[in-house]
Amino acid sequence: MDNRLSKQTILAVDDTSTNLDVVKGILSDKYLVQAAISGLMAIKIIEKKKPDLILLDIMMPDMDGYEVCKRIKENAEYRDIPIIFLTAKTEVEDEIMGLGLGAVDYITKPISAPILKARVKTHLALREATQKLDAHNQQLIREREIIENIIIKMRSADTFDDRNLRHLVSLVEITAGDILLSVFTPDGRQLVLLGDFTGHGLTAAIGGPLVTYIFHTFANKSATGAEILQEINTQLCARLPIGLFFAAILIEIMEQKDKAYIYNSAMAEALLFKEGTIKKRLPSNMLPLGVVKDLDIASKSAIVALQKGDRLMAFSDGIIEATNKNNVMFGMKPLEEFLTKSIKENLPLIDLLEILNNHVGSMSHNDDITLVEVMI
Repeated sequence: MDNRLSKQTILAVDDTSTNLDVVKGILSDKYLVQAAISGLMAIKIIEKKKPDLILLDIMMPDMDGYEVCKRIKENAEYRDIPIIFLTAKTEVEDEIMGLGLGAVDYITKPISAPILKARVKTHLALREATQKLDAHNQQLIREREIIENIIIKMRSADTFDDRNLRHLVSLVEITAGDILLSVFTPDGRQLVLLGDFTGHGLTAAIGGPLVTYIFHTFANKSATGAEILQEINTQLCARLPIGLFFAAILIEIMEQKDKAYIYNSAMAEALLFKEGTIKKRLPSNMLPLGVVKDLDIASKSAIVALQKGDRLMAFSDGIIEATNKNNVMFGMKPLEEFLTKSIKENLPLIDLLEILNNHVGSMSHNDDITLVEVMI
């Protein structure tokens, strides 16, 4: 095997052959040193095969080293090649200019063999470490995309029954921490689950497929809302790490539409509207799911009497906790004013996003936004 094939390649660029000979003499024992006597020749060599590092003189005819460096750094294919200026120019301004163009180092002539060897070794090691890190990051990105696609597909495998519903969903990331599910049971009850895992992104979304599976499986068996939440809590406690939990609100509308059971597990209070006015607030009275195994969920339900035209509203805290640059949250009052107006004037729920965006201004939303309205 040709030993040259295993050596890293260094391109030395200088219009003086003596200087090139000196560089070769210092580095040829460990590296494959190529020589170019002009900037144009250097660029042609780079286009044929990228070197691992470039030693570049500044003062050359036709195209000086600054221009060569600039052209290399403007090309996405070559800009990652480390460039060390190796020059007789000793002014601080020259060094600042060279580093400003993207060079990694600046060595002045006459050449010191120990310094040149040490700098070359350091920057080649840094480049190798950077390449390994980039490759690792690309692998992580690919794996994240695969996991995101799996989670999205698993969460969307079951249909969302939007009868008697209006809803608004705006996500911070494609793999959301918020969950909104709706289904009718075989015995005619409507179950609407709004949940929010801690945080957002992959960590928050990882439990979503499990919750979705349990919700639909048990609903298809005509399980009660309490039984569904009990199973979700049991499975989350068994399967999720400490610190990851699930706040949720489950609305269970009876077949006759005359009453509803509301289970609020660490979510913002739900609201019951009658004739466009808030008549009842339904605050949380349970820990979030996935924290403790022994939750007496059945006894924690709030029973609400219903009439035709009533509306139940539930929402995630991403709405009321939307914060502007002055660290002021949106809060409940503006939300209640919007919901009241939306009912009375039949406004689309999506109008809330514009109001929230006006509130946060230049700040970005840092949590998912989910709102659901159940119409009787």
